[in-house]
Amino acid sequence: MRAQLQTNRDEERAWLLAAAAGDRLAFGRLYGRLRPLVERWVRLVVVDPWQSEEVVQDVFLEVWQIAERYDPRHSAVAWIRTIAQRRAIDRVRSSEADRQRDLRIGARHLELVDHASLERAEGVLDRAALRDAVRSLPDRQREAVVLRHLVELSGPELADRLGVPLGTAKSRARDGVSALRRSLAHRAGPPR
Repeated sequence: MRAQLQTNRDEERAWLLAAAAGDRLAFGRLYGRLRPLVERWVRLVVVDPWQSEEVVQDVFLEVWQIAERYDPRHSAVAWIRTIAQRRAIDRVRSSEADRQRDLRIGARHLELVDHASLERAEGVLDRAALRDAVRSLPDRQREAVVLRHLVELSGPELADRLGVPLGTAKSRARDGVSALRRSLAHRAGPPR
């Protein structure tokens, strides 16, 4: 067991050093072995699955970009864990700052909303309007929105199902939701 652990550490160190020299195959091996660990570390800090997936991708991108800074006297896993923890904490801080900003903006907006606007907004959210709005989406956006929000696929599952990179899948789903919001707001019509 101890010999296997040392062998793994030596392989990880060698792969990281090779990645620093531009060896994509070595980086792929390192990624394959350590991704599950990085996912667990990140999920301990970042609860949202989409955000944690983005953080994991950011971690490995950073590892690839700064691999030449790795000091082989230390564990490759410990070095990568430090990057993962820093990235995860940064994401939580950023998300909290975004949430606080949204709350401030939302509170200001609520002061301006009248009751008629609220009633109109409630009327917009009926099923028929939503169904029509979904049907009006371009095929790619509609497929991404349905798979993400109705079938509840994760980001990686969505990308796999659509056969596109993760960022593209997320963009399609996000753009589809934005288009739905615009469509539903338009269908609500002007204030009465």
